[in-house]
Amino acid sequence: MENPFRVQDHDYVTAGEARAADVEKAKSIEDKSVGLPKRTEIQHIKGGSALISQKSSQKMLETTRKQRSDEQVMGTNNSSIVSKRSVERLYLGKPHFFQFFVKKPIRRSPLINRGYWLRMHAVETVVRNFLNQNSEKKKIVVNLGCGYDPLPFKWLSVERYKNVATFIDVDYPDLMARKKEVIMQNQELERLVNPLHTEKKHPGILLRSDNYLAVGCDLRDVSTLSSILDEELALSNCLVLCVAEVSLTYMDVRAADALINGDQKHPFAQKMLQHFNNLNTPLKCVHTYPTPENQQSRFFGAGFHSAQARTLWDIWHDTSFVERKSRRLLNSIEPFDEWEEFALFSLHYVLVEASKICHAPDVHNTKRPTMSPLELGAQVNAVQAINEMTAEVVSSPNNRRQRKFGAITVATQIMIGMHGGIGNKGRIQTTDRYRLPGAEDNCKRLPDPPINIPARVCHNITYLGRGRELLIGGRTSPDEAMSGCWLRNIDGWKAVHNLPKSLYRHCAAAVSVSREGGDAIGVLIFGGRSTGRTINGEWYLWQETKGWSRLPVVSDSQCEPRFGATIAATGARQGLLLGGMTEQGTLCDGGAWEWSLENESSQISLRPRADIHIRPRMGASLVQSSAGLLFIGGVSRSLLSEEEEIICIRDVHGETVNLGNFQNNIRGHSMVATPLKLDFGSPRPLLVGHSAYITGRNLFLAGGGAVCFSFGAHWNQEIWTIHLPENGGSGSPAQRWVTDTNPQPNIRRDNDGQEEDPNVPTIGPADMEDILRVKIETAEDFDRLMNLSRPFVIENLDIGSCTKTWTAEELIKRVRPDRIVLPLAGPNSASYADLVQVTVHQAQGENMNFQRKNFQYVKKPFGEFITDCTRGAKQYMRSLSAEKPADQPTSFRDDFPELRNDFHLPEQLATVTRNEHSSPFRVSGPVNMWLHYDVMANVLCQIRGSKVLALYPPSDALHFRIPPGSSSSPINVFANNTHGRGVVTNPHPHIRATLNAGDVLYVPPLWLHTAAPTENLSVSINVFFKSFKTGYSAGRDVYGNRDLQPYENGRRAIEKMVKSFDGLPKDIAAAYLERLSEELETKATALRESK
Repeated sequence: MENPFRVQDHDYVTAGEARAADVEKAKSIEDKSVGLPKRTEIQHIKGGSALISQKSSQKMLETTRKQRSDEQVMGTNNSSIVSKRSVERLYLGKPHFFQFFVKKPIRRSPLINRGYWLRMHAVETVVRNFLNQNSEKKKIVVNLGCGYDPLPFKWLSVERYKNVATFIDVDYPDLMARKKEVIMQNQELERLVNPLHTEKKHPGILLRSDNYLAVGCDLRDVSTLSSILDEELALSNCLVLCVAEVSLTYMDVRAADALINGDQKHPFAQKMLQHFNNLNTPLKCVHTYPTPENQQSRFFGAGFHSAQARTLWDIWHDTSFVERKSRRLLNSIEPFDEWEEFALFSLHYVLVEASKICHAPDVHNTKRPTMSPLELGAQVNAVQAINEMTAEVVSSPNNRRQRKFGAITVATQIMIGMHGGIGNKGRIQTTDRYRLPGAEDNCKRLPDPPINIPARVCHNITYLGRGRELLIGGRTSPDEAMSGCWLRNIDGWKAVHNLPKSLYRHCAAAVSVSREGGDAIGVLIFGGRSTGRTINGEWYLWQETKGWSRLPVVSDSQCEPRFGATIAATGARQGLLLGGMTEQGTLCDGGAWEWSLENESSQISLRPRADIHIRPRMGASLVQSSAGLLFIGGVSRSLLSEEEEIICIRDVHGETVNLGNFQNNIRGHSMVATPLKLDFGSPRPLLVGHSAYITGRNLFLAGGGAVCFSFGAHWNQEIWTIHLPENGGSGSPAQRWVTDTNPQPNIRRDNDGQEEDPNVPTIGPADMEDILRVKIETAEDFDRLMNLSRPFVIENLDIGSCTKTWTAEELIKRVRPDRIVLPLAGPNSASYADLVQVTVHQAQGENMNFQRKNFQYVKKPFGEFITDCTRGAKQYMRSLSAEKPADQPTSFRDDFPELRNDFHLPEQLATVTRNEHSSPFRVSGPVNMWLHYDVMANVLCQIRGSKVLALYPPSDALHFRIPPGSSSSPINVFANNTHGRGVVTNPHPHIRATLNAGDVLYVPPLWLHTAAPTENLSVSINVFFKSFKTGYSAGRDVYGNRDLQPYENGRRAIEKMVKSFDGLPKDIAAAYLERLSEELETKATALRESK
């Protein structure tokens, strides 16, 4: 299974499809990482020679093509061993052997690390089982197409195995010559194969000892390879295990079959095949043997007595291959939540074990039975003989951004939105709208979730009826779950009770709950994850008047905790629970469960539904329709065929259960699951991370996709409308869901629901870009990114223990409660003499305006300030120097010695440390900062809480009414404009960023930015630093925002220039000044375009 992946540079690309330049960059990184002598490049034939005949020239050209093809196959080895080295460093105990072949290790993404770990573990398990067999015969392990894989050295370093077998490495002669050189240059490797034999019977033998043989031979030259092995080892008297980790896949099918003598329409398979074709290393055997069953037949046809082909996903679920403690170890080392993508990868790799020994242990001598579409089990009854339902499918292009793992929000009966999720540039905060054209829509359009709700994925929005919705939980990273919830009423959104614990990948359904004065609609949730390591097994009920409460469970059977499951209400207080994944990362095998809310909404009753036979899935969606419950997409134990993507659950007699009005339930009904027969055409959608919604008989499917391991990303490009049959019939033609191009009308209100002052200018509609999110390994990485002159967020940096320890209680305990901390104040504001009596900004509303001064300075002890912030007080603090606040910049290390050991800048930010100007400590309640720019570059380290930022390039300063000589704008960019008053046209897309605890934001010089905390307490540290070699103003600059010296000189020159026109008519002076202004603008444009 040798993987020739040319992977994306995962330190810089978090998701999405890499550009050609990114792929070449990643290849360059991998080539440099491999600690081997440089390969000899193939020389191209230029023209020819009169002394070379046409036949000879053609022969040389064919030889060159073969060499080039072989070189490309060998080149795939580099990426593979770099990825395996990443696994070795993170997951495997010492000794480490990949380190000798990889000069500079690169940490791969969690998905690639886990996929490679599973591949390596599967091969290791097969080899261990072979070595542990009781046999009098000598054991031989032949690694065909070994590359730089140090498999022999791993086993030779173990005392019990070093004399059990002889290990043979076989690959291209050039590659094996380089591998030999590495072995001989490293004493630890050389020691394991010594003493070496000096005499070799064949020139293809490069190294020979009692327990190791290095052979340089093209695997297509079967006769030469056979003669070498027979001469050296007398294989007829040996027990031989041949390991071919993907190497056979690249070979010509006939050559591969001589050596040993999946559904290719699936989007993942197409992306994988396209990737290898682009590398000129096509997977030739896949086209002939595309399924595990085909692979088994291949070996039976070659004379093997037994053969078993299993996907890696099947092996992942097999505790004889992967023990529970191994899965727990993986989860403890690296946060992980790419389960659907891991499943798709594992379903597209197969481990084939075949033997020519009769009754070989642990290898089945029959084909593994093919799973039926519904895995109906041993008993087949008449219920499952109902014909498949046929539905019409139409599609339209999706003109909105690509996203997955978002949530549906309902605007009207024929208009919906897709909120949040993740796109090819990171997490998304906004909402895209879709509508059914041509249908009447007289309803008021309800507002989408506002931008001050932080970006999130794997959250849930549950529709409660009458325009009301509840947004619940979600996550940023796998270890950063969210507890916040927001309720939408007819006139807007507001924050409501937080979840009892932070959750994502939970499932939710609206239910009727009993209360005094009549029933109300509440929300029931189950399952989900709190971190990448822990899952939730509790049921919770939300009621608007009471918040969340935990419900005890009454059941005769055990329903294990799970995430990625789905539930739907089939009555006022009843419904179904389907699918999900266990804490171990394996699919739940419990089938369907019926739940009901009992005893006036005080407990949950559960019972399994043995009559509903559906294979386990996770990441599916479940929607109510007139045809029945539709179970859509996700991943299962085997690859879902196109016919199995959507399953309809309905009454056993073919009758539908009315699921739309909370008046029926399924208790007492026998149910059946049947496929919904569809033809999506080409391309087929990848229903992972998708969103589904139904109105009438029109099912909406959009969004979704997956990072296809290291082959690139697949995003669904279409909106799919599935027109469901009516009572089993065909019905009328389908309508098409399309993207909505009309701007959303919003009510302009603040977070308290009050309409904002229309005289305060706001920014008009503008495109938004999601900020680049990266992971960096070195200081050079940071410097290269700085050269882009654009903001970016760095994830997973070690900035100290502060991100875990600085709770409100800890800050109050460790900082003197009477500590006087001075506020942020611009150089044009009050003097220090005016400020020494104050401590913090106390704002009148949620948006501070520096020019209008809609806040006051209030003296307050530090402990009282922190406590007030946690209670929602609109206050803000920016520290100043404790020693000389009016004369020198603040230094966090000097001004807060009691906290200094908890925070540091890592070595990756060496440039920042080396050029540091100041490091203010910032703490705020739920109040928004004004829009401004800083002349110095800075990194904003978010320590506690989260905040949303909007950032604009320096050229946009002209559009934000910033007075000359000032750096602050009066414009509130977080307000929604609906009145047409005070609108500022912004010609550039702005960048939106969500900062969570541990994130570090780089803000380039002069980039305008503003921040809105999303929680009551936000704690951060800025580190300002000088990124220019020259140009800074001389003299005092306490805040780091004094304009550059050339600008200050220019302003003085303008005053002199204007004065020089004194005595001339004013219209003449104005005309000349306008011409001069035009010249300046022309030069500024030229400078901008030259950059």
